[in-house]
Amino acid sequence: MTADEIRLSIKELVAEVTEREPEEVPADARLKEDLGVDSLLGIELMLLIDKEFGIDMPVEEFDKLSTVDEAVPVVERYLAETAAARGA
Repeated sequence: MTADEIRLSIKELVAEVTEREPEEVPADARLKEDLGVDSLLGIELMLLIDKEFGIDMPVEEFDKLSTVDEAVPVVERYLAETAAARGA
């Protein structure tokens, strides 16, 4: 999965929890301040990301993310770790 595919998927998940169209979610928009992702929506978004990508991101890691763009390399890292664990 490419970074662009991950970005698009995350944008779609953010759109789902914030009740917007994916086109209305700029990748550099701040989740809390610009898109209104409060703590409850944040938990929902984190669970959706975990399910979508088959990863298990800790809440502490998710809380550090402020934009979709910041989430992409983190998801990439967890995807790689999950793939490595499955291969072990």
